[in-house]
Amino acid sequence: MDDQNTQPIKQTTNIQIQPIIPKDKRRHFLAAFFLSYIWGVFGADRFYLGKIWTGLLKLLTLGGFGIWAIVDLAVIMSGGMRDKNGQGLIDAERYRKFASRTVSIISFATIILIALSAVSLYFGFKQFNDNGGFEQLLKNNISSQSQNIDASKLQETLKSLNIKFDQ
Repeated sequence: MDDQNTQPIKQTTNIQIQPIIPKDKRRHFLAAFFLSYIWGVFGADRFYLGKIWTGLLKLLTLGGFGIWAIVDLAVIMSGGMRDKNGQGLIDAERYRKFASRTVSIISFATIILIALSAVSLYFGFKQFNDNGGFEQLLKNNISSQSQNIDASKLQETLKSLNIKFDQ
């Protein structure tokens, strides 16, 4: 017999399991833009970017009373917004013009809608006042109610409630 050690050799292998998660964990510009535009006052954009604490603060202050939400939207639109790891947004340069056009078109449409609503309200109130306003409305309402009351039915109702009245 040999004096050599006949123990089996332990062979260790380092098996590394690679996750299926993509290596690029950056956030997309369009997702951040639309979240900021639609739900920015609630901090949705901050939550998406992984900035949980500032997202909560933004939620509790309703977007810093709207100012913080506008500032964040402007920063996202300029391409300067970064996620919690300091990485820029994917396709920021590609979609910057789209974002500015979208905000411009929707802002213009909102201004037109507000102006049309104001004009409509003005002419509606003008017509209401020209027709006598609240005084005429109250007169018409009282006279229509008095015409609909039947005296005998009123007496029956009052008797059923044990209310006495003189004629």
